[in-house]
Amino acid sequence: MSTPVEPDPFDDGRPSILELASARDVETLVRARGAAFLVTNREGNVAPAGARELGLFESDTRFLSFYELRVRSGDVAYLSAESSSAPYNQIDLMLSGLERESVLGDPQHFLHIRRRQLLDDGFVEDVAFTNYLRREVSLDVQIAFDADFADMFEVRGLQRPRRGVLRTPVVDGARVVHGYRGLDDVEYRTTIAFEPAPGRLQQHVADFGLLLAAGESKSIEVRVLPHRKGKPPRLAPRPFAERCSEARAEAEAFRAGSTRFRCDDAVMQQTLDRSSADLYSLRLPRGEHRLLAAGIPWFAAPFGRDSILASYAALPFHPALARDALGFLAAYQGRKHDDFTEEEPGKILHELRFGEVTRTREMPHSPYYGSVDATPLFVVLADAYFRVTGDRATLDALRPALLAALGWIDAQSDEGRHFVTYRKRTERGLDNQGWKDSWDSVVDVDGTLAEPPVALCEVQGYCVDAYSRAARLLGALGEPALSATYAERGERLRERVEDELWLGAERRYAYAIDGRGRRLRTVVSNLGHLLWSRVPTEERARAVAEALMSPASFTTYGIRTLARGQAPFNPLSYHNGTIWPHDNALIAKGFANYRIHDHAVALFAALHAACAAFRDRRIPELFCGLGGDDGMLVRYPVACSPQAWAAAAPFLLLQATLGMHFDADRGELLIRDPRLPAPLGELTIEGMRIAGSRVSLRFLRAGDRCHVEGLTVSGAPLRVLIDVSAGGA
Repeated sequence: MSTPVEPDPFDDGRPSILELASARDVETLVRARGAAFLVTNREGNVAPAGARELGLFESDTRFLSFYELRVRSGDVAYLSAESSSAPYNQIDLMLSGLERESVLGDPQHFLHIRRRQLLDDGFVEDVAFTNYLRREVSLDVQIAFDADFADMFEVRGLQRPRRGVLRTPVVDGARVVHGYRGLDDVEYRTTIAFEPAPGRLQQHVADFGLLLAAGESKSIEVRVLPHRKGKPPRLAPRPFAERCSEARAEAEAFRAGSTRFRCDDAVMQQTLDRSSADLYSLRLPRGEHRLLAAGIPWFAAPFGRDSILASYAALPFHPALARDALGFLAAYQGRKHDDFTEEEPGKILHELRFGEVTRTREMPHSPYYGSVDATPLFVVLADAYFRVTGDRATLDALRPALLAALGWIDAQSDEGRHFVTYRKRTERGLDNQGWKDSWDSVVDVDGTLAEPPVALCEVQGYCVDAYSRAARLLGALGEPALSATYAERGERLRERVEDELWLGAERRYAYAIDGRGRRLRTVVSNLGHLLWSRVPTEERARAVAEALMSPASFTTYGIRTLARGQAPFNPLSYHNGTIWPHDNALIAKGFANYRIHDHAVALFAALHAACAAFRDRRIPELFCGLGGDDGMLVRYPVACSPQAWAAAAPFLLLQATLGMHFDADRGELLIRDPRLPAPLGELTIEGMRIAGSRVSLRFLRAGDRCHVEGLTVSGAPLRVLIDVSAGGA
């Protein structure tokens, strides 16, 4: 006997017309967990409706595009908002009115409203109202909502000739279900459920009448569930406290496996704590891995370059992030040639998206491989991970992917004889495919754009480094002949960089060589990445360092992406004059490689100054340094925050200034010429994982010197070597 088929309540609809707005430069609250993230304004609302910067997103689809709490019984005033310590965002508001009927009576702040917003299989909010009047009060509360099911590419500005069908919302008891059938034939649903049931529930608004006795509190719980394919299940009404407890336990488990940092400077301590929390929240569950998403709101997706560099910077903090990144990227490594996605055998992906626009092939991000640097950086990360952990099992599993990545570099460079270049092969692809991937970022000193194919200086450095590190890894894998081959190729490419990119008269390297054979003479921060890759000679490294630390490049808050005084300079652009924390951290590590300690310490101090200027101590993707003396720091309007490689930057800066070098295969930690930059006077590192050991260290600053003490090692034996030959003490 067959089961009767329940009729689909979504049997009609209308063609969807997307109406987007801007929230302008609002102060936002962010909460991320798993594949979902929520961005609201400081009052906890997603408003105005359709604001590009706000909403509840899950896997590249916006499931809540409008959400606003209204109280019609008085004037709502903002008190405060907190998004760091608890597993939820907390917003405190109050209601004001006139207790007396006198015109001269003072306004009475009589009602406290506390909003707590949590991600837990969707979005859950607990709204508590507390009456502080000495009499009963009646409240007229309204919650308005909508879902536009915008794809992230649409939110970012993609103009589509048509969209799918927006279903008529269905009211069912104490819940409303909004629906959308995409052009990918997927049914998208957003269920909004309320407890207690509203007095009146319509398709876009819930009305509550609350009667509060003197001193009484009452709560409304709202549950929003994003769902694809089929009928959305009912949300289980679990207690809010239980949900919080589970979220807190999950975060504590992550922290228990992470290195802990304690220092005597409040700004840096708050920054490290915030960065730790952000790296935890940015992990995306994909299969058996948790890969760091690049950043919220625009890039909450797997990115090859971003995940690699963030995981590299965070290695002393949580090495498992690198293991997961390597495993995930190896699983999606290129297998074939495809011009639309720019896939090539051995190539590491640039970006992977999961929304409607990708599934309909309106964009090539399924995944998209338009990155010239992710592949050599994959090899760099594998070596760095092995040097910290000594994880031979992971190295053995990665061997095919590493050889495939090296094969891609071999094919692009003719085994180190030529530079690795890029040219986009699809109309929807990126014009520029290095880390500065905006359309106008690869530019000559006179403002003319580079013509493809383009050979970027830092990419050649990454490839030299990948070859050199591969030689070391293959030696560890017991393949001496192949190890020698890649060592030779690395040296061959290094010589080519020195011969063709060095600008003798200017005492620095060219930014790039373009398709017309022009050497771009622009002074850019990319030059410092060559020091990170250990390409230059000592003399040339110091010349590059002096160029980057000149007043035209170095500011109160760090090294600019492009030095002032050149035609393309614009401190408000994305890549032509702004300051990127991860960029500065890599350069600081490069300075440390060449024992240029004073400059590394100066970059640490610059980031500290920036963190002090940000109220929440959350380091954004980039920022602008304005003013004649660079004394004004301005947020870049659409910068991601939180952002993975920005959050990881403090850990790499600490690694650089403390002179930390890892060799798990030999069971060694080398601390070379450590410096503890002011205003830090003391820093303790607890439970840092190196191979099978856990090590704790305490650094103390005494003038210009730094002492290391309080050393403890547990687990496997570990030799800790302290080299102060250059005067670091």
